[in-house]
Amino acid sequence: MKNSITGFLLAWQFFSAVPIKKQLDMNAKSVTWMYAFLPIIGLFIGAIIGSAVFALAGFSDISSLLLAILIVVGFILLTGGLHLDGWIDMSDAFFSYGEKEKRLGILDDPRTGAFGVISVFCLLLLKIGFIYEFLLKGHSAIIPCLIFIPLIARTGMLIYFLTMQTAKQTGLAAYFKSMVNSKKLAVLLGLLCGALFAIWFYIGAYSLYVLFFTMLVIVALYRNWSRKHFGGVTGDLLGALGEGLEVVLWLTALLCI
Repeated sequence: MKNSITGFLLAWQFFSAVPIKKQLDMNAKSVTWMYAFLPIIGLFIGAIIGSAVFALAGFSDISSLLLAILIVVGFILLTGGLHLDGWIDMSDAFFSYGEKEKRLGILDDPRTGAFGVISVFCLLLLKIGFIYEFLLKGHSAIIPCLIFIPLIARTGMLIYFLTMQTAKQTGLAAYFKSMVNSKKLAVLLGLLCGALFAIWFYIGAYSLYVLFFTMLVIVALYRNWSRKHFGGVTGDLLGALGEGLEVVLWLTALLCI
């Protein structure tokens, strides 16, 4: 019980901008729980944004475009831009067109290149555009997606982290990968997915199954792509997957819901 609570707090520390000013014990059990709570952190963040959208739409005449911008900015603030940083670094590394070693070196470089700036600009424009188009269908229709898309995207991140080897022996991804109990994390992931499927079936949210299947396809493609070009998972590649997944899931929601 103690390790699960510590893992929950660690998840907030590492995967959000919510200030948890407490020294927490990091061991194999608490770090395993930390990753298990990654999708739940997405659920909470989505619920916070969804509640804000419900309030703004209900008590103001805010335009759909401004609301879409505020939604994207809200996600950035609550995550601290952590995954966006991974997207920027991944873009700079990939478009360097160098060998794996050079690309991994660029991932460690704190400087931002032109490709990183261009790619993150395009990513944010696409996310705002897809959310704006979805809002035109009605503000209430977007609430379930705001809640569950961050959760599904982070579930994809967890699957990717669990099933990939590390690209290098140093860094946070390698450190945490060495600490995580993979079998226990896989069981917790299976229980989470089972609970999600049951809840979606109970509330009749069948379209969310389409989003989940889309996530699995993207994760499979990304695994092959990152193994080919980087040799495995890093923290930046994990964050980049989360950002890319959200954009793809918003597009899928726009087309299918």
